[in-house]
Amino acid sequence: MGFGILSTGVSGLAAAQRGLDTTGHNIANSNTEGYNRQTVEQKSTIGIPFGGVFLGNGTQVSSISRSFNEFSFSEVLYNKSQFNFNNSLTVNAGRLDNFLADSDTGITKSIESMFNAVNGITEEPTIISARNVFLSTSEANAKRFNNMFTEVEQQHLGNINQEIETTISAVNEITTRIAQLNGEIAVASSIAESGFPPNDLLDKRDLLVSQLSEYVDVDTLEHKDGTINLTAGSGLTLVTGVFAIPLSVERNEFDSTKLEIGMAPTTGTVNKSIVTDQIQGGSLGGIIKIRDDLLLPSIRDMGKMAIGFADTFNRQQSLGRDLNGAVGTNLYKDINDPQVALSRTLNSNKNAAVTDFSVNITNASLLTNQDYSMEYVAGNLDVRDEAGTLLVSFSPADITAMSPPTNTRFQIPGTGIDINISNNNLAAPVPPATNNPKFLIRPTYTGASDISQVIEDPSLVAAADNYLATADVVNPSNVDFELYEISNTADANFPNAANFPPPLDPQVRVVINATGTQYSLQNSAGAALGAPAGGPFNIPADQVIDVPGMRVKLTGNLAGNEVFTITHQDGAPPFDTKKFGPGDNTNALTMLDYQNKKTLDGGTNTFSESYAELVTFVGVITQSGKISASSFQTLLAGAEQRMAETSGVNLDEEAANLLRYQQAYSASARIITVANEIFNTLIQSFR
Repeated sequence: MGFGILSTGVSGLAAAQRGLDTTGHNIANSNTEGYNRQTVEQKSTIGIPFGGVFLGNGTQVSSISRSFNEFSFSEVLYNKSQFNFNNSLTVNAGRLDNFLADSDTGITKSIESMFNAVNGITEEPTIISARNVFLSTSEANAKRFNNMFTEVEQQHLGNINQEIETTISAVNEITTRIAQLNGEIAVASSIAESGFPPNDLLDKRDLLVSQLSEYVDVDTLEHKDGTINLTAGSGLTLVTGVFAIPLSVERNEFDSTKLEIGMAPTTGTVNKSIVTDQIQGGSLGGIIKIRDDLLLPSIRDMGKMAIGFADTFNRQQSLGRDLNGAVGTNLYKDINDPQVALSRTLNSNKNAAVTDFSVNITNASLLTNQDYSMEYVAGNLDVRDEAGTLLVSFSPADITAMSPPTNTRFQIPGTGIDINISNNNLAAPVPPATNNPKFLIRPTYTGASDISQVIEDPSLVAAADNYLATADVVNPSNVDFELYEISNTADANFPNAANFPPPLDPQVRVVINATGTQYSLQNSAGAALGAPAGGPFNIPADQVIDVPGMRVKLTGNLAGNEVFTITHQDGAPPFDTKKFGPGDNTNALTMLDYQNKKTLDGGTNTFSESYAELVTFVGVITQSGKISASSFQTLLAGAEQRMAETSGVNLDEEAANLLRYQQAYSASARIITVANEIFNTLIQSFR
């Protein structure tokens, strides 16, 4: 009997000792980040049969468990990921918002100053000082666009690139450590008794998982040996068992300044897959979203405005005459400067050979903030928008026509651009054969960088009228027929007295066919114009048509059989003379009209409205990010509180446990003492 009491006391003493150790461990780690409270679980040992009954045989520690709630932990991970996603978005969007909305760095004040200067010319068209003010504000406007491009591309996108590299490094460091802990946990679990998991190692690993959720959205899958597989975003495996699959920083296949996120399909694989689009949540997801959905579109928006601004003033200059009586020349660098046109298309670095495309802006009002992808597939050249919608598929015959030596330009419908090929290497062999040549068309990306003023002489500002008049002869649908641009007054069919001697009027007639799809060119007598041929020519989708020495814009729905004329006005001097009124401000007044004319975005916005729309777009994203960040911060605090209630160390509770285990220890020690006394009594009875 004494030995039974002794073993019972010893078991109680050992259990109490485990309880004291665990309680002390809890108290010592009450302020340790990521620590989960541990609890000693006891169970009674199997009783000993004695005289037809079972006598109790003490206790044993069945496990030391950690107070961990998987659901609460998942809730913390999700809310932490979403908070950091929105916080990262808000911080970066806020910087751009402040920059664009600031009157000293934005474009609104610059545009307003330029139109004020135009108004000065309308009041005093012959005063050189008024023209100098106009040129000064015009140049300042161009430089403002340049500075905006530099700030956003070099500073904001530069910061994004740095954040991507820093974040990828942090993610890889964490996943490597998680994989190492997986190995330690697997070894510890294999040698530990059942019910005694390596709690402290598990805490360390979960803390790392929690830290990882700050950067990316994470999910875990636990195995029987205690290891976990860890995935991020839409199923990217970052850790599998004891192996970490690192992310890498790669260069975009079209633009080497744009960083992408790569991943090897398996550990040790050299070739990386681009997984940028699969990254979700966390600060890394926020960085990618702010770049792709805000910064890049904003740069393209600024480029669209700069191109539209330059194109509008260049065209209007061409429609007027300067102080010397000459046709106005470009105020800004030609938006279709050959080098600029070539720079608007980028080759994939996977293409076997470089094919150079020239992209011309044909109608700036149709420009958007989109890029377009182009791929050579089975002999055709397919052009798609950012949503993947096929815009046009150029046939082999089209490709031949747009290539040297003919270099015919082909429009991409609805985009305001056309293309041709400077050197055609599309059919070059591509290793492996599955790689189709791919290209990225960026019509507006560098627009704000490319704009620059080319006129320095104030006398070259074309404030006077051009003395050309348009008229409707047959126009049942009231289609608007207006001069769009004068490009070459030396054209043999340009309407002036030299090209159309009496009895002909200096007139070009534009005759639409019955279906409203083609047009022909005639003189005032109804005869087809000579070389170049008088047509018929196809009417492009944007309805900007070529007429000798100029372009004309049709606005409205053609019914068919319309007839329009462009005539040198009666009594006006021909273009090759200087007999005009130097005080004429007609063209300057038309320039001034563009302050309130809806020129951009398909004719829905003025210059100022288009910029205000961009500022509003950025501001809405910034404000939305702030609201979401605040919301998820509150949710995260609540989730962490619930986690602490489940897993945290309560010092008052641990103090009570300490007293309870101390009493149990003392009582068990007393049992051992009693057992010893009984044993001694037995020994004495035999003496």
